[in-house]
Amino acid sequence: MTQTGNRAMLIAALMAGALGGAASARVWPAPASAFAAQQSQQLLTSISAKQFEVMDDQGNMRAKLNVSGEGMAHLGLYDQDGVERAALVVTKEGSSMLALSGDDGKPRLAVNVATHDGPAAVALLNPDSSAAAELIVNKDQRAMLLADRKGNARVRLQTDLGANGESALTIYDNNNKLLKKIP
Repeated sequence: MTQTGNRAMLIAALMAGALGGAASARVWPAPASAFAAQQSQQLLTSISAKQFEVMDDQGNMRAKLNVSGEGMAHLGLYDQDGVERAALVVTKEGSSMLALSGDDGKPRLAVNVATHDGPAAVALLNPDSSAAAELIVNKDQRAMLLADRKGNARVRLQTDLGANGESALTIYDNNNKLLKKIP
């Protein structure tokens, strides 16, 4: 083949490639980038609903956000068996609570913060929901309680923040009878 023939063949191949590429772009368009999609669509500024549920691939509810009839905002997170394992709640008065549960759905850790100088508390709970340990903070007092597996208080440490600022350590027996109080 001559040099002119080679050149004609090369030009024909380039033109065929260009035409084929253009045609394929029309038939199989490339996915739009997130930036292009954002510019071509109007962004939502809010979504309103009475309840939102997030489902996993098997159709199980794994999260729910709603407001109860009593005005409590509730966010629940569920395991694959439908057991609520974590809950965040805000009451209509503004108190907030967090609960983390075991596989039976009963809370094992609870945290709450009341409104307007109310108490804040952290509680570790036994499987039967009785207190195992508590830390309570309020305007006038701080207290820590350790209990046995039945929820009976065994040791209580308390500090009053009033004018006297007294502290006390109280020890109880397994029948909840006072054994020792210091001072």
